Amino acid sequence: MVSQDEQRLRELARRASVAIEGDLHGERAEFWGSGLLVAPEWVLTCAHVLVRRDSTGRRRWAGDRELGIRVGGRLVRGRAVYALPGPDAPARWEQDDEAEYSRTVPDLALIRLLDPVRQGCVWLSDRTVPPVSSQVTMVGWLGQDPWDGTCHVPGNDRIDVFRLGPDSEIPPGVSGSLVVDLAHGRVVGVVKARRKARDGGKAVLLTALRALAGSPPLVPALAFDGNDPYQELVRAHDRWHYQQHRTGADRTWIDIQGALPDVIGQWTPYERVQALGLLAELPPPAGPGVVQRLVEQVLGPGTVREPLPRAWRDGHGLLYEPEDGRERYAFLSYLVRVAAEVRRQDPARAEQLRDWALDHSLELPTSDRAGLRELAESPAAQATVVVAFAPVVWADGRPERFRWEIQLVRGADDREVARVCDEEADREGITFEDAVEQIQEPLVLALDRADGAGLPAPVEIAVPVERFDTVAHGWTPGPPAAAGGRARRAVRAMGARRPVVVRDVERGGRMPPAEWRYRWEEMRRHAELRPLPLSVLDESPGYEKLRSAPWESVPVLCGPVGDGRGLDIMLDVLEAGHGLALWRTTAHPDGACDGSCLEFQHQADLLLARVEGAGALPESVRALRAGGDCSWAEGIMLLYDDALLLLPEFARPSYEAS
Repeated sequence: MVSQDEQRLRELARRASVAIEGDLHGERAEFWGSGLLVAPEWVLTCAHVLVRRDSTGRRRWAGDRELGIRVGGRLVRGRAVYALPGPDAPARWEQDDEAEYSRTVPDLALIRLLDPVRQGCVWLSDRTVPPVSSQVTMVGWLGQDPWDGTCHVPGNDRIDVFRLGPDSEIPPGVSGSLVVDLAHGRVVGVVKARRKARDGGKAVLLTALRALAGSPPLVPALAFDGNDPYQELVRAHDRWHYQQHRTGADRTWIDIQGALPDVIGQWTPYERVQALGLLAELPPPAGPGVVQRLVEQVLGPGTVREPLPRAWRDGHGLLYEPEDGRERYAFLSYLVRVAAEVRRQDPARAEQLRDWALDHSLELPTSDRAGLRELAESPAAQATVVVAFAPVVWADGRPERFRWEIQLVRGADDREVARVCDEEADREGITFEDAVEQIQEPLVLALDRADGAGLPAPVEIAVPVERFDTVAHGWTPGPPAAAGGRARRAVRAMGARRPVVVRDVERGGRMPPAEWRYRWEEMRRHAELRPLPLSVLDESPGYEKLRSAPWESVPVLCGPVGDGRGLDIMLDVLEAGHGLALWRTTAHPDGACDGSCLEFQHQADLLLARVEGAGALPESVRALRAGGDCSWAEGIMLLYDDALLLLPEFARPSYEAS
């Protein structure tokens, strides 16, 4: 017997289910498939619903026109604005059905309604996994008639597709129907395919929507205003449900969830809708690494896996049923951390979220309440990103092949390996150029995770001396901008956004010599710094003179240091215990120093005179790089090798190439 709550759930799902009809102005509407209202003005369906056969029988993208969308008995206009995959992949649609449905992912499209409707939106689950073994109902349309079916979920087919059990018939034409978890009152997916000549089928998990982050709009004029369509979509969804809850709308999705016997735990649906509503009003996170960092601060390192969370709500969805059983504390501490993260960007809303979390902590044990308040009052933690290139193979006395590693460092005893090269590169090494190319994408995630409270984290590039001239501050980590996206200004280089310094990778893993440790400790105790000018055309002054230079001396070299006399000088600088040095990668004039060398030395003198100690030097150099109008600072490099925060041992046993 169907309970009143289950019946109400079915009614809410039915109201949010729409039929997609292709020819809006034809004599007779042609039914294409189903969809669901997921946010005001936005309908979610399968991308293949918008692919039809032309007069020759070939599959073609047909979402490039006004579509008819039947909503609550009315036929309204709509346009497809996003599609995954996009319409430029017709070859995918020419395969037979079984291959098409198994290979084409995520197979989702977003349609924007062009006419106003009063229908409500479904509640989208914030969890990452499907409700395995739970009973689900599929709700959609089959031509002019409503359709529904009930089955169980036996498990995942892949990370973004789950199976619909063989206990229900899924007829042709119901793609795009919503899948609602009746036990918990939430929509978990979209019907994708049926099994040939058998019952059951497949559905797309809602986490597949996260791929919208890199999807260019098909109709830019109708696109979301923000840079990330996925985040804008779920924010609009959460704001709508929060508003419904605040205005006391009758028998909403949240009300039904609160009455379901299977909805248990320390975090109620009413608190969830409020928390997600407050999160939806905040500036979105800069990238998935931000959310991952905050969740792992709550649950522990390594607890976040694919698919990575992108929006604040995704992080919220990872906190149910933590291993230590402190579910309520997990949610509230996450909210407090998010508030600290956006405090600089939106102080008022950050304070509102923090205060709401503290107000809802009264049921916690005294120790947890105190810990939460201490967390709310403490500054947000920030890590340093260390990118290491360790030599594996040497040739003619120079490093030729490398392994790479990225670490997040929060203190001398708090290091986390964020990413390493693959096993073959780790063992045999790869060229330096290949290593630089490989680290660009994982570096984006590491930077997201390291940034704290809106402040870009510093970056340390650990390389052998022969690679000190690597212009890492000029990198723009990340994948290239999506083709067809909105035109924006060029991406700002990494060294203009955050301090980027060089460290000697071969100093890692060993105690600092007395010269290095003493000089660094003295520099940290005093604010004064003085330049020690050195020409890369001259012979090195040698270890003794560099060692006996006053502790406040900072070697300033007027050219590159990766080979020749510049390399000889830098090797002596390091051996003599210097942890600070300035130089430029600009090619040095042949034969003698010229006016550019004198200008560089003069400006370096002024820079060292105005900074308040060694600790301020990385940020001062960043500001120079960001200015862009200092020709003398072109290619400026900074060695900042902290003798009190040592690098670990990055190198593996290396060998000389034969």
